[in-house]
Amino acid sequence: MPVGVLGGRSLVGRFLIPRLVKRGHPVVVSSRMSEPSRSSGTNPSWCRPGGPLPPGMEQVRIWIAVCPIWATADLLDWLEACGLERLVALSSTSVITKECSGDPAERQLARRLAEAEASVLERTADRGITATVLRPTMIYDGQTDGNVSAIAACVHRFGRFPLCGPGTGLRQPVHADDVAQASVTAAFHPEPRPLYAVSGRDRLSFRELVERTCCDRGLPPRTLELPTWIWRLLAAVARGTGLAPGLSIAMGPRMNEDLVFDHAAARADLGFNPRGFTIGGRSDAADSCTHRATMEIR
Repeated sequence: MPVGVLGGRSLVGRFLIPRLVKRGHPVVVSSRMSEPSRSSGTNPSWCRPGGPLPPGMEQVRIWIAVCPIWATADLLDWLEACGLERLVALSSTSVITKECSGDPAERQLARRLAEAEASVLERTADRGITATVLRPTMIYDGQTDGNVSAIAACVHRFGRFPLCGPGTGLRQPVHADDVAQASVTAAFHPEPRPLYAVSGRDRLSFRELVERTCCDRGLPPRTLELPTWIWRLLAAVARGTGLAPGLSIAMGPRMNEDLVFDHAAARADLGFNPRGFTIGGRSDAADSCTHRATMEIR
């Protein structure tokens, strides 16, 4: 059975497509980017959103959308014309964690996510289409993501990571491949729920997240604890000078807030069993970090 993918070049998409190919599915990647160079007959095939399906393919009933969920909502009519019967769409726990943010841009993001989720679920239900929305926590792959890789880049550049206060807020980073696996399982589940939280196995304080990220990258686990007002001032300067244009001032206080989500429903229905946090694939990341921290103290 062919499976369509929206957002094939996204962080999750790069893990999702090989999983589908390995299962033996013909894969159709729909992207606004130009068609990748490849020999004819290669799996996956490609088409442009809103355009015709690849030659020889009449319908694609199952779609997994790992692009921004508002883009999925905009393409629902086209997906239905392609034969859509099952849809898995990726959202984010930011719909909750940034709902009351002090940053207007983050509040707008949360509203946009909420509106797109509601649109996807309501419109698919009205049309008899089975849809599931996944809300992952902090997605990472340790190489190209904008979360833990950005932490490592900051320490590599400046020698320390500036914490706003003690950094005690809990996080659950989830690997992109685990999100891809949950997406595939949800797409073929006979009776999936409409919404699942998809979080990482480990609950780490923000400080511990920084330290373990550094250790796994071979960097000294150095942090610099700053008062809130100093952190906000430095963040504003970094943003204003273009040093960190995407940095939100609200990120600082959030370092001390618990942003954790129970993935028990995904575990029960989808067999979701996320890996422990390690960006380099090493199983001894925590032990290595402890050793490095001891050496730093000495």
